[in-house]
Order: sequence, then C-alpha cells, then structure tokens
Amino acid sequence: HAGPRPRGGCVKFGPVPLGAAEGAIAAHSIRSEGLVIKKGTRLGAIEIAALATAGVREVVVAQLEAGDIHEDAAAGALATRIAGEQVRVEAPFTGRSNLFALTDGVVAVDRVGVDGFNALDEAITLATLPDLSPVKAGDMVATVKIIPFAVSGTLVDEALSRAAPLLTVHPFVRRRVAVISTLLPGLMPKVVEKTLRVTAERLARAGALIAQDIRIPH
Repeated sequence: HAGPRPRGGCVKFGPVPLGAAEGAIAAHSIRSEGLVIKKGTRLGAIEIAALATAGVREVVVAQLEAGDIHEDAAAGALATRIAGEQVRVEAPFTGRSNLFALTDGVVAVDRVGVDGFNALDEAITLATLPDLSPVKAGDMVATVKIIPFAVSGTLVDEALSRAAPLLTVHPFVRRRVAVISTLLPGLMPKVVEKTLRVTAERLARAGALIAQDIRIPH
C-alpha cells in the first residue's frame, strides 16, 4: 500500500549554468581543483566566484519555489517548538536539529503527540528516547530531521501546530534514604556492606544518599 506523497515543496533539480546558480542549493558535493563545496550548501556570491575560479561552468542544483522553506530553517523552527523545559536545541545542519538534556533527570515524552507529529508527512520526522528514560546532562534526547532539501511553508506551519512541547527533562530530586537490613543467622557482614555500597552508587546517580543504615537481627 503506497503512502501519501510527501509535501516537500516544489524543489526543482537539474543542471544550470554557474551564472544562474546563485541562491540555489548544491544537489551534490562539488570538487574541482582542490575546491570542495558540500552537498546542501546554498550557493552565494562567494561560492559562485570560487567555482568560477576553479573552472566550473555548470552545477547540479535544487531550486526552491516561492513558499518553500530550507531544510535547516524548518528543522530549527520545529525543534525549538518541540523542546520543553531543560532541553537544549542544537543549531540545525543538513536538515537535522538535535535536542539535548540540560540536566540529569528523566525525559518525559508525549508519545501521542510524537505519533501525531510523525503522521503528518514523511518529509518531516522526529525521533526521541523512550518515555521516562533516565538521562545525564548533555545526552541527546531527540532529533528532528527534514528529509528533502526544503518543505512547503504550509506544511511547516501545520507541523508547528502539532509541535507544542513534546518532551521535557525532569531533574532528579535529591533525597535522603534509610536502608533497613534484616540480619538472618549466618549472613556475613560483608554481604550487607556490599549491598549498601551498590545501593549508594545507584542512589548517587540520582543525587541521593543513604542517610541511615539500620540493621535488625531476625
């Protein structure tokens, strides 16, 4: 069963004379006489001049139509709308904008909202960690990816309407914990000590500590 056609804007691909390429997007990486222009680069006056100096006379480009939004601009706008509290949005590149946790904690994901966002059009995608995943500050929690070079402004507007904050990182709350150990006959003290040590290490990752060590004979 074929899915709906993506509304990725009316981007036109094809070779054009170098003099007509300003403002278009390089459809492929261009290498000539030591010059490298990466795929997806918007060709401005500087790039055109460098290509001319390198002897390039024709380039294959993607040309946006009126109302189209470049992949980076679309990814950045959507990622910013999706990010909730304690989430940092990375500057977009090659149609992708990554989101990172600003603090240690648990990431809460609106799964219904994410499914609705991804169901809009295959040109726009969002991937996240599973709901309630523990994260550390700096961990990547989600990524927005625009598949084509550009998408229509109408589609971006519709996606923005579905992209109210869809994920938030809730910081761990520091807590003091009491550990009560039941001492059975024959239980070696080193077993209790190991249990306390392992428990303390796990609690430390959440900013908590063992405040009381209570041991009660059975």
